[in-house]
Amino acid sequence: MDLRNSIKNIKINKKTVKYILFAISILFVLVMSIVIFGIMWMYRGFGNSIKITDFLFQVGTLEGTGTGDTIRFVIGVLLPAALYTGLLVFLYFFLKKKNLRAMYIWKWSVLLTFVALWLVMIFAVKWLGVDEYFGFAGFKFVEKENYVPPVIEEIVIADDTGEAHGAEPGPYDDLQNKLAMESSPWEKSTARDFIESYYVDPSQVQIDFPDKKRNLVYIYLESMEMTFADKEVGGAFDVNVIPKLSALSEDNENFSGSYGPGSLLDGGYAYNGGTWTMGAIFTQTSGLPLQTGSIGMNDMDTQDVFYPTITAMGDILHEAGYRQIFMCGSYAGFGGRQLYFKGHGDYEIRDIGWAKSTKRLPGGYYVWWGFEDCKLFEYAKETLTELGEGSEPFNFTVLTVDTHRPGGYRCELCGDKYPDRYSNVYDCSDRQVSEFVEWIKEQDFYENTTIVIVGDHPTMDVEYCRNIDKDYVRRVYTCIINSPVKPVRDTYRSYSTLDMFPTTITALGAYIHGGRLGLGTSLYTNQRTLTEELGYTTVHSSLARFSSFLDSLSDIVPVDESGNSVVISDDGTVTITDPEGNVVIMYPDGTQVVIPADNAQTVVPPGTVPEDTGGQGLPVTN
Repeated sequence: MDLRNSIKNIKINKKTVKYILFAISILFVLVMSIVIFGIMWMYRGFGNSIKITDFLFQVGTLEGTGTGDTIRFVIGVLLPAALYTGLLVFLYFFLKKKNLRAMYIWKWSVLLTFVALWLVMIFAVKWLGVDEYFGFAGFKFVEKENYVPPVIEEIVIADDTGEAHGAEPGPYDDLQNKLAMESSPWEKSTARDFIESYYVDPSQVQIDFPDKKRNLVYIYLESMEMTFADKEVGGAFDVNVIPKLSALSEDNENFSGSYGPGSLLDGGYAYNGGTWTMGAIFTQTSGLPLQTGSIGMNDMDTQDVFYPTITAMGDILHEAGYRQIFMCGSYAGFGGRQLYFKGHGDYEIRDIGWAKSTKRLPGGYYVWWGFEDCKLFEYAKETLTELGEGSEPFNFTVLTVDTHRPGGYRCELCGDKYPDRYSNVYDCSDRQVSEFVEWIKEQDFYENTTIVIVGDHPTMDVEYCRNIDKDYVRRVYTCIINSPVKPVRDTYRSYSTLDMFPTTITALGAYIHGGRLGLGTSLYTNQRTLTEELGYTTVHSSLARFSSFLDSLSDIVPVDESGNSVVISDDGTVTITDPEGNVVIMYPDGTQVVIPADNAQTVVPPGTVPEDTGGQGLPVTN
């Protein structure tokens, strides 16, 4: 009797194992399907330039963007993955009731599906650069592509009379001469790390400002691209949805030169580490891509410092005596923006919290990400009027938000010129920014002010750019107005947002010895950019890799799901700090030191658990 029960139990166990394996197989198919449909979904928005950083950001950061992205992700990724997996399950149970031949066919179908999914996954790993980013592909420089910058027909240097480029002698002629004389190749160090190999530390570079320092108005346009112009002027659309901004860029400086590859507009490529707002801000002001390593891309607000060892544009201008203000229509703390600007230049922050505290907005006011751009430009005019009346040179940096994905925010000024909402939102932004620039030009301080207008990154609205040519590489909108110097190369430049850092400094009439800061090159000089030196593909791929050098500059402290920071020292000591400031130090010998926020220390012997210190779930273990 016992033997029969044992045999029966064995049969039951085999059946259980069979169903467990079936469940695991279906789960595997579901996960793989989500990844594959997710990649297809991203490809429609980013094209073949997508890398692992873009993919992780898009699928992992849906917070704060409304329900549009979530709905699109569900319809475009989760639903087809679930339907495909459900179809396999249905076929299994349907065919199971039929003859053995049908089940034989089903099993082969599942096997082929598994093989196909694995092949697609291997392709996705290579295409997204997952293996390179995490380092298990081995470090290698991508073979230099056959990129040849346009021929420089002539570089005119001022002669003894002081004339340069046919212009009347002026206070910046000497600077123009120096810019023309800067002509040295990128000097790659012997370091194995790509970023370390080419990084020019700004703290080691001499920068000479003019006696009378120029003001700076730096405008980040949310998700604004040259792409949205028509094809005749270098965009990718059949109809130009940003006509005023296009004309503004054409009439001023975007570094397309007087001739180029059939384009009147030029813009910066957004490389890996600069394809979302905080990454773009960091890239354009530090000449470095933003890698956040052990925390999320928008989780720098969990840190106490933001890349504390680097020298950014804010640091340089602060040292030069500039008063600096950052304004945005959302909460500046999001993504670590406030932490970055306060830590690198001691900017004054004017965001939605400031607008409410100064009674410009009622306490309960909140639309889109905070307040809309029509109010942002109103407050920007007030701030610039205040800055213009001061005696200090100023840097006023402003970030728009209405053109954020998905589909943008339709304010009271938006019209219905186009059949889709997003185009009308871009049209509205086009008009508002142009009007704001015209207002600045009418102010007394404008004569001594340089305006830089740059898109922060390409739009992440995966549907809006689905019809552009697959070979078109998208670039952010770029325009510099009222710079006292001109580029010494009157030709089309191939550059990225990394180059905006030294380019902006030069646009203020300052001379950067060597012409380079970070990974960026001043586009006013005769120097090649890193893109021109190595080619777009090489730089884009190389910046997708994890950089130990960049990681060493970040000083990022990992944060767990409860908000506790966890630091593991080389000797094995673990230091855990909760959001309230309570600290637990765990030593390798088992001893623990508990330091509550009031700094009263308690030593806990090995084998015991300290009492609750008032923190939020400190993960104290023996």
